[in-house]
Amino acid sequence: MADTFLPGIEFTSSSGGHYAKSIAALRGAKKEVPGIMHLLAFRPDATDLLNQFTHKVMRGPSKLSPGFRELIATITSEGNECSFCRDAHAQAAALLFEGEGRVKKGKGQAFIGAVLEGDAALSDAEWQLLEFIVQVNLEAQDIEESDIRKLRKSGWADETIYDAMTVCALMNFYNRWVGASGVSWQEEESSLASGTRIAQRGYLP
Repeated sequence: MADTFLPGIEFTSSSGGHYAKSIAALRGAKKEVPGIMHLLAFRPDATDLLNQFTHKVMRGPSKLSPGFRELIATITSEGNECSFCRDAHAQAAALLFEGEGRVKKGKGQAFIGAVLEGDAALSDAEWQLLEFIVQVNLEAQDIEESDIRKLRKSGWADETIYDAMTVCALMNFYNRWVGASGVSWQEEESSLASGTRIAQRGYLP
């Protein structure tokens, strides 16, 4: 049975690299294969570059902590109704925030509720940046320079605003990529395991 809407890329000699080996190992262990692995295994010469770019955006130097970047990914995916991405990134954000000592409870989807309930120790400036990200995600065409000036007044430098926008834009790519190809979770434990791997290892195979 195919894990995506595209069985033609799941069972092809064009697939290879680290993800093809991971897929074989998961199938051998009778565990759920995250559908995105098939997208990454197909044409690995291209998707290896995507992995590198993603890791730089999500874990490279930035005033935004990895946990906050994962929170941006979660909020973006929630806004795009991409539960596959939302659930994995929410788990990654929960673990990273816990490591930063900034959240007391919540894992996976429950982390979103913990944030909204004020349990993540976000500053007013961080809340304002998240509100801006919602605007970037849903109404980017309506953003004006005055919106950027407001963020600057809250203490955000242009470089950090750039980093936040880039995370949002990157997640939009993934949200559309997995949504159109039928990628979804069958088991909540699989999404938690995926988010845990992201938190621990980032985005490089």
